[in-house]
Amino acid sequence: MEPRTSDSTPFYKQLKNKILDEIESGKLSSGDKLPSERELADLYGISRMTARHTLSILEREGVVERRVGSGTFVTNKKIEMDFITFNSFTKNMLGKGLRPNTQLLSVRKDLAKPSLARKLKVPEGEEVIVFRRLRLVDGTPVAIEESFLPYGYCPGIEEHIADDTSLYQVLEDVYQIVLVKAREYMQVTFSDEAESKLLRIKPESPCILLEAVAYDKKGREIEFSKSITRSDIVRYYSELHLK
Repeated sequence: MEPRTSDSTPFYKQLKNKILDEIESGKLSSGDKLPSERELADLYGISRMTARHTLSILEREGVVERRVGSGTFVTNKKIEMDFITFNSFTKNMLGKGLRPNTQLLSVRKDLAKPSLARKLKVPEGEEVIVFRRLRLVDGTPVAIEESFLPYGYCPGIEEHIADDTSLYQVLEDVYQIVLVKAREYMQVTFSDEAESKLLRIKPESPCILLEAVAYDKKGREIEFSKSITRSDIVRYYSELHLK
């Protein structure tokens, strides 16, 4: 990189783009060690503060990992999840050759408050079952998910749900409820202290808040889910057809 005074792009962005280009081209691979802050500064004629800022951004985005006493290494752990197909988390990850795990954090029964009742199209005060789970991929926590289901559709379902159990598979096998589509909404949020501890990230880290309503073949609203997903290692994508 030769930062040019005529280029209005800040030096840290130029360096960031340079590193990303080298990863994309294969010049840098996962596990490769990057030059130190001092070496980057000398190599590209920038300040050490600029080099440090660049590496900090790449670390927050999950592209590199800084190890105390060892240096900075390319990780590029991005996990791609799509809005194109509706599938269970387990099937989605297995289809990508990854190892999914689910840790059941809590199970409780509740009464549907007005907002939840509207989402599930049930009367206010209807009994619902709530599962709170931690999703992991290859041993790394990636999301905390809460699922709310009208208990009348699946009485006794708490007896069938444990660690690494597919909720959707239980619905299909035990209750003959097949979920076929979902309406999803996504926005940026920040992790609180408890969420950060579970996800092994710093408090107030940027995350993706995903809310979804899943429907069965009869068009019934079966599940409302709310998940907090790490934005440093998960990337969502979609596919648009203009014609």
